Amino acid sequence: MKNSKTILAAGTALIALALPINSANAGPAHRHNDTLTNQTGVYVGGFGGYSWTDADVGASDADINGADLGVFIGYTLDAFLDRTIGMGINGAIEAHYAWSNADDSNSAGNTEKDDEWGVSFRPGLSFFNYEPLGIRPYGIIGYRNAEFDSTVAGAGQENLDGFELGIGTELVAYGNYGVRLDYSHVFYGEENGIDADENDIRLGVAYHF
Repeated sequence: MKNSKTILAAGTALIALALPINSANAGPAHRHNDTLTNQTGVYVGGFGGYSWTDADVGASDADINGADLGVFIGYTLDAFLDRTIGMGINGAIEAHYAWSNADDSNSAGNTEKDDEWGVSFRPGLSFFNYEPLGIRPYGIIGYRNAEFDSTVAGAGQENLDGFELGIGTELVAYGNYGVRLDYSHVFYGEENGIDADENDIRLGVAYHF
């Protein structure tokens, strides 16, 4: 897990160093009210949300529910198909890291989710994407790695690999800022007596450079 955090931190630092170059070469990304905005480039942000995890832990069932708090960084590319009506396609590659207080305590013991990291591809559409407003629905296809810790007999501490599918939408306002809402379902593989499926709802704020 420490190696994964180190890799994610290093990638964040490299993208941060590239921001001045990206800003210098991108040209005018945001134009006047009668023209389309182009959100191509790096973005960063944070989110908060809630997760519901249904898990088989050892020989018992657990509902591991609680709040999540995280940060993300990504790169998006807008490719407008019709500049007359302001509709186009976009796609983003994103990495995130999150902390969780989700847990479940019952007679069999305590199971909690500690933290997670992941990467995802987010294909979508851009509608009415005029300065200063844009609406961008998207899909989510990704990989997650989450750390679970359990005192239940037959289980223990384990990092679970998961496949993420989800949907979301972002409201881009004033050219650079966006507010988004995501729903995801994560299918985790079974490890060390823990077999989990997770549902998340997350509200985030992004800044597009």
